[in-house]
Amino acid sequence: MPINPNVMTDPSDIRTLLENAEKLGRDDVADACRRRLYELAGINVADPIEQRLWQAVAAYEETLLEKNGRNTKASYTRRKIASKGAVQTLTDWALDTKVTPGFEALVQSGAGQFTGEYVVLEFAESFPKAAVDAARKKLVAYGVALPFKE
Repeated sequence: MPINPNVMTDPSDIRTLLENAEKLGRDDVADACRRRLYELAGINVADPIEQRLWQAVAAYEETLLEKNGRNTKASYTRRKIASKGAVQTLTDWALDTKVTPGFEALVQSGAGQFTGEYVVLEFAESFPKAAVDAARKKLVAYGVALPFKE
């Protein structure tokens, strides 16, 4: 029976599977492992917006790990979330006319659904219309498929 990363809960086991998948050229399995690592980051957060935000942070930090070869925390982002909260942080990201390095890294790695802008569209009713419109514009400009409930 093949191993399914979508049901795995131990990040170290998922990382081992990820490494093996990469060695074997199984990009589909490697991508599934990455998505699962992102999902697990917010698993213990009750608020769905905060949960998705922490998944986005984990996705960005994973791209930093792959780029730098070592764990790199998104310290500025973590401080901003602590001081401004999830909704304000996401609103600020969406309204910023520039895209963040995290946004670009996630889109380039095929994980556009883990950007803060995507989270804004998923929970559009919780954000100012201007933030929703700006998030949509960025995602469309970068070719990210929009969430269908949006």
